[in-house]
Amino acid sequence: MKFTILTDEEFATFIAHHPQSSFMQTIELANLKRDLGDVPYLVGVKKDDKVVAATLILEEKSLLGHKTFYAPRGYLIDYADYDLLKFFSDELIKFVKSKKGFRITIDPNVIYRIRSSEGEILNDDADRNDVIKTNLEKLGYQHFGFNLYAETYQVRWEYRLKLDEDYETKKAKFSKSTRKNIDACYKKGLKVRKGTIKDLDSMTEIFDATSQRKEFQARSLDYYKKMYHHMKDLMTIYIAYLDPDTYLEDTKELLRNEEENNKNIAEKMKKNLVGNKLINQKEVSDKLLDKYREELDKAKKFKEENPQGKDIGALLSLKSGNEYLTLSSGMLAEYKSFTPKYAMYNEHIKDAYEMNFEWVDFYGITGCFDKNDKYYGMYEFKKGFNGNVVELIGQFEIATGFMYHIYNFGKKIKHLFSKK
Repeated sequence: MKFTILTDEEFATFIAHHPQSSFMQTIELANLKRDLGDVPYLVGVKKDDKVVAATLILEEKSLLGHKTFYAPRGYLIDYADYDLLKFFSDELIKFVKSKKGFRITIDPNVIYRIRSSEGEILNDDADRNDVIKTNLEKLGYQHFGFNLYAETYQVRWEYRLKLDEDYETKKAKFSKSTRKNIDACYKKGLKVRKGTIKDLDSMTEIFDATSQRKEFQARSLDYYKKMYHHMKDLMTIYIAYLDPDTYLEDTKELLRNEEENNKNIAEKMKKNLVGNKLINQKEVSDKLLDKYREELDKAKKFKEENPQGKDIGALLSLKSGNEYLTLSSGMLAEYKSFTPKYAMYNEHIKDAYEMNFEWVDFYGITGCFDKNDKYYGMYEFKKGFNGNVVELIGQFEIATGFMYHIYNFGKKIKHLFSKK
């Protein structure tokens, strides 16, 4: 076996059909990270001139000229093959030491358990995957534990939808409220278009507004411009926008239909004994009429103020191995009633079918399924698509230099003082 620096072509060929592939282990991400200031390396092991293991690993500056190394969703290797894993790890440690690196961090794209939509364990491969954990720990890697939240570099809990049936069959298994929201949002003048580089400004503004509302850190426009430059072949931008003419005409149609329904109910009430059923129907219809008249006023005002329409939601999706992944999404709070997220996710799913992906990955959730948990809403939305909770094996790191202990000691001191 031989440890080596891989060419772009060798790396791309190896990852093309590797079961652990993801967008985090691509040439595109390597180029983005280089543009952002990190130093990427494509390394691997060849056996009989064939690549049998590989990883993108990123060099990041740290203390006093020393560096840390991170393989996002790496390594791409058979972790159960201890001899191969040991050879790769030993050689990589030598390589990292030669670059003044004192730590390697990895978070393998290895599923630990697959769970039901409710979080109940379905097929427990923990025993088999514990071999992977054992092999890494035997080599000196420290496991960060089976964390429930975002305490590590990458999410450990994801929500995925397996595309093992046609779209209509799969959609019929979505929750009733999810199906209702998907169908309803297209009846309110809402449309979804594929974005281009010209839509990055709008997407970033929507993400910024969402981050302020939900209190998380958003990426800058400059970051997304660099991301688009390097990763546009993996990216799809979905923009949910409100078309003023469609919004107005759809609202008029809703009002006309309900006026006809209300008239028919009133006619029945004249001819028949009025029972509770008719009374209830009339009350519901009267309320809908009020609602649609109010909505019509809003639609007219919206058209006056936004004659060209308005972007109200954005979704950034990525091709990621055998998955089509929803990386980030957001919407303007004042247009929440149009439920743009459902329309964008629905378009994402339909495109995943068109591109023959095996999974739709709705990306991060937490491992806490308590309705009182502050992050439950994120899980609840994705749960409506009736997929699977996927639990990954987690993060590991290994010391490769004396600075590792100094660095960790400094972190402990900083954390101690931050509590005072």
